[in-house]
Amino acid sequence: MGHHHHKSNKAVEGDPDDGHGRGMPRRPDQRQAERRTEEDRREAGLPDDAGKDDATRYAEERAEVEREADRGDLPRNAASRKNRTPFPPSDYEE
Repeated sequence: MGHHHHKSNKAVEGDPDDGHGRGMPRRPDQRQAERRTEEDRREAGLPDDAGKDDATRYAEERAEVEREADRGDLPRNAASRKNRTPFPPSDYEE
């Protein structure tokens, strides 16, 4: 006695673009990925960024960097990367 599928092949195999048939999807489901990211952020106790645009997130991050610099946790007016030596200071040459 054979098994008889009552679903279409697409329903059984999944959509090749974002379904789960034949291995990993070509493209993840963006809404599902965003929802899972927000769930993970809540579980980790991180602030909820839902509904914020990139400019708002950037402004908030910039403000945090400024607060850390004001506390002395980050250096101010450091040389740009291209003007710094490529390696940290060492006492090997002494």
